[in-house]
Amino acid sequence: MARPVGSTTRPQFHTYTDENDRKEFVKYIRENYQHDPYLAKWYGDQMFGKAVQPLAGHDGGPLFSFDDETKAKARKAWEGIVG
Repeated sequence: MARPVGSTTRPQFHTYTDENDRKEFVKYIRENYQHDPYLAKWYGDQMFGKAVQPLAGHDGGPLFSFDDETKAKARKAWEGIVG
C-alpha cells in the first residue's frame, strides 16, 4: 500500500493492529527472536517512532563548520552557478 503523494506520515505497525495483536506479536518475538537486535530496533521504531537525530554537536555547537577560505570557494562556485 503506497502513501499518497505529499504524505508526511509513515505507515506504522501499531496503526494497523490492536493492543492484543501487538502483545501476541511481542510474545512471539521474545520466544523466537529474542537475540535479534535488528528486529528489536524495527519493532521499537514501529511502536514509538524513530529516535530524534540531533542537529548539533555534543557541546551544542554545529556538527561541522567551514573556515573562511572554504566559505569563499563555495560562494564563488555558487555565483558561477546562478550567474
